[in-house]
Amino acid sequence: MRKIKRFKIAPRQREILRRLLRELPLLRRAGFTSEAEVSAFILSIFKLLDPGVVYEFNQDAHWELDEESTIHKEMFSACAVTLGAKAEPFLATLTNEDRKTAAMIVLLEFLKSAVSFVADLVKEQAEKEECETQEVQFVYLPPFGLAIAPKLLREAALLEAPLAQKALPVILEKLSAGKIDLSAQEGSLSPFMSAVFLVPWQKSRKKGKK
Repeated sequence: MRKIKRFKIAPRQREILRRLLRELPLLRRAGFTSEAEVSAFILSIFKLLDPGVVYEFNQDAHWELDEESTIHKEMFSACAVTLGAKAEPFLATLTNEDRKTAAMIVLLEFLKSAVSFVADLVKEQAEKEECETQEVQFVYLPPFGLAIAPKLLREAALLEAPLAQKALPVILEKLSAGKIDLSAQEGSLSPFMSAVFLVPWQKSRKKGKK
């Protein structure tokens, strides 16, 4: 049951503007002189996005990663999401490190939106099967650098690094992630502003039972 989707996310311009305005010293060092300029910066980054996702439900999956490591889960969806390939060249054009950090904050907010969008799709799918989803567990997140990531990403449950590095190429292969131009390169993803995560399922509790 594989899903492949190109999708759109909301620009969230006012919300992300409020988030950035909590970092006024950063914005001043980055050369911003007005809220309008910051808002235009957010919109310019939004226009670079080309989100895509592949995700697939698995039941009683037992994935052998090597002779010592396996991933075994009863019911879960494996998901890979990307914001596309234009963000990295854009960041490379930013010579002011504080402006680059501000751009990363914006991109991580958009990545949060993409992850939430996919998690909601999986939740809807689970509910149709009389199941419910549990907390997202990340296999890969891009490095945050000096940017303060949104809570969903900052406080995320993560696979242990050695296991995640082994699991990443296996999951991408099983999801046919190349269909959204996503690939693993030496333990990281290309495009880099991407995430891979697992959403565990469980049977819904019947009313009146705990």
